Amino acid sequence: MQKLYHQKLNSFLVILFLSGSQLLHAQKTFSAEQCVQYAFEHNPLLHASSTDTAISDLDIKRVSGLYLPRVNFGAAVQYYITKRNLLVEGGTTLAPSTVAPGEPYAIPVGYNNSWFPTLSVNQLIFDPSYRNSYNIASQNRVLQQQEIADFKINLVTGIYKAYSACRLLEVQAKFLVENINRIDTLIELTRIKFKEGAGIKIEVNRVEVTGNRMRSALANVRNSFAGAMLGLQFQMNYLEKDSMILSDAFSIPEIVSATDPIMQELLLGDPAKRIESQMLKTQIALADESIKLERARKQISIGADGQLGFTPAANSIDKIFQGERWRPYSYIGVNLFVPIFNGSDVNRAVEQKKLQASQVRNYYDQFTNQFENEKQTVFYQIKNAKEKFLYAETNLKLAENNIYLLQEAFVNGVADNQDLILGENDLYENQARYYDELLQLLLSQIEGRHVTGGYNRVVGLSD
Repeated sequence: MQKLYHQKLNSFLVILFLSGSQLLHAQKTFSAEQCVQYAFEHNPLLHASSTDTAISDLDIKRVSGLYLPRVNFGAAVQYYITKRNLLVEGGTTLAPSTVAPGEPYAIPVGYNNSWFPTLSVNQLIFDPSYRNSYNIASQNRVLQQQEIADFKINLVTGIYKAYSACRLLEVQAKFLVENINRIDTLIELTRIKFKEGAGIKIEVNRVEVTGNRMRSALANVRNSFAGAMLGLQFQMNYLEKDSMILSDAFSIPEIVSATDPIMQELLLGDPAKRIESQMLKTQIALADESIKLERARKQISIGADGQLGFTPAANSIDKIFQGERWRPYSYIGVNLFVPIFNGSDVNRAVEQKKLQASQVRNYYDQFTNQFENEKQTVFYQIKNAKEKFLYAETNLKLAENNIYLLQEAFVNGVADNQDLILGENDLYENQARYYDELLQLLLSQIEGRHVTGGYNRVVGLSD
């Protein structure tokens, strides 16, 4: 009974350990779209950019508040060390009769304490720079949103490239494992043949070299997969301990069939769909508004202001609040500001802004030329990649068929180990070339979508 108890206890501990291991090494499934959404939610740079957008919104509100009235209250309490005096001469109306004519006489007219509370209101009536300031703030917000979209598009492009590379390397590793299983069988047969004296050592060496090459290739593919997965996780800012499982289907015929539509989009591509073009247009609008803003400094501005104040004063503080001492004064008026001469500063500032606007337009023209060059370059990259892939696909099918024929011939005694080894080597080389060309075709397609603005909708932009 004690032995049975220990066996049950050990079984329970093993089950508990395995359950804990599964919990510690959980897996999460991701499609390419889910990877993109995860990156949008967890990328700290996007969060920082969202803060910039909030700052731009406050800039617009600040400009909108320029026409709101400004109300201020101020107060000053003063104590005079010496009293103020009014100097008069003898013989005048204010001078006492005891003062000889022409003699100076000081009459105390001030108080020891005084208090000056004031309430003022200022209202802007017309400012020629208001509209331009508002437009600049609005355009800055648009530019900020476009910069976020540009960052997202580059992020999406990188994620799709890394995701596609991972899926392709997974498929390639699967085929290499099948090749290794087949070559292991051939190695075992060759060794048996050698032991029984029906073969030579060089055949064993050759087939083992072929097997080692395939194992080395499998290790390289798995290492490349790990590197691509790290690149994907870096772009997603994936810091969780759970491993990632990529769930999107990988259909080679669909990849090949998507080539012609992408090439057609490249031929008809419009630079206006690119976020870079939209950003440059916004910068041109900003430069033009900056010119108008500088010119507004030469125009008239109008405002209104009013003030209500009091000047109570007394020799002692306890008497300063007597009602008779509070004599209000107030005024309301309109002020007009007319710039006459500012040392040609406005003219120079306008010329400076014109040069900046011209510079941005040159950047826009350069981008348009660059876009046409990118279209042609990527178009021929995709075309070349597709042609090379189709040749590699044809050669791979021939190599696979050769393996099938050689195995039949080997069974019938028509082919020997050397023929099988050569066939396996040929299959290995054609498989490696096939997946290399397929990867180049995939990456070229993703770059083609990027060039034509194909990822605009993914980041929330209209086509």
